[in-house]
Amino acid sequence: MMTAVLNSLYFWLAMIGLLAFLAVLPTLIALARGVDDIAIVILFNVICCTTAFGWPIALILAIRWPRRDPHRPWRLERHPPILPADQYWSRPSRRGPYA
Repeated sequence: MMTAVLNSLYFWLAMIGLLAFLAVLPTLIALARGVDDIAIVILFNVICCTTAFGWPIALILAIRWPRRDPHRPWRLERHPPILPADQYWSRPSRRGPYA
């Protein structure tokens, strides 16, 4: 059973894909966070990814490096649409909010 799995092409393609995803994970995190000087994080990830201590350092850099705009919210806030004043649902009810 185990030899059949190890001889499977799909198993090895999945393993290579998983390792490639893990190798670029610090870069993807840095891109998603919008870090300042992203080139440093990418270069450190590319150069030091092959070592056992370089990948965790690149991951820490991607997480801890300051962002370009620290006041930008992590996710976009959704505001309700502004309705014109002449629409009946935008007028307050005289009977209360739950009537």
